[in-house]
Amino acid sequence: MKSATTCYMCDSVETSREHASPLCFFPEAKEIRRDLRRNLITVPSCDRHNSYKSKDDEFLRSVILMTSETSETWRYQSFRKLLRATARMPHAYESFFRDKGTVAQGKDRVLQIDRQRFDRCIDHLARAVFFDAFKRKWQLSMSIVSPNFFSGISAGQIVPHKLTGSIVETSRQFLCGEPIRGENPEVFKYRLRYDEVGEGYTFAAIFYGCFEVYSYSSRDLAGSKQLSVRV
Repeated sequence: MKSATTCYMCDSVETSREHASPLCFFPEAKEIRRDLRRNLITVPSCDRHNSYKSKDDEFLRSVILMTSETSETWRYQSFRKLLRATARMPHAYESFFRDKGTVAQGKDRVLQIDRQRFDRCIDHLARAVFFDAFKRKWQLSMSIVSPNFFSGISAGQIVPHKLTGSIVETSRQFLCGEPIRGENPEVFKYRLRYDEVGEGYTFAAIFYGCFEVYSYSSRDLAGSKQLSVRV
């Protein structure tokens, strides 16, 4: 176990505290009339893995908010935060997505994202949560899947990724006995499971009650070709 005075991601000296999940995900109390920033997870970080990745935090929030939902917190973040930020910096936010047209007879729009960037954001989050829970760094590579993503479009309909679906269901069953964590579940709640003997780590998060993501890693997977579904 390495000293907590170094970054949760690397061996650089701590210069700040990284929020997990990012602070921009949580509305301020004055904005939504209740405290959704209580007891947030923070871990020691260097500038590279905190302040320098602020654009990645905005990217991740934008991707998650593009999932249709009607909760109060989702509506506030979408219509008060995301739309205002997009209006201020349209080119930056347009770069987050590639428009692939409509499905369901024009009722829904399909957007393509940078999966490598998304996976990197979730990778950082999963490692930060692990550090907070176990006070050590997770060193092995991780694989990321989400049931909110699809593999393509066929005959005007979105096509689910079958392998992703089976992995998500397996992960749900594997984690179902673990407690749901997170002081502010309207924004971010999660489950995790760590097998110290087998050196395995599984992490699941739900954002705004509608966007699910799962990551998993183990010593056995690290010795073989890891699965990473990039659609």
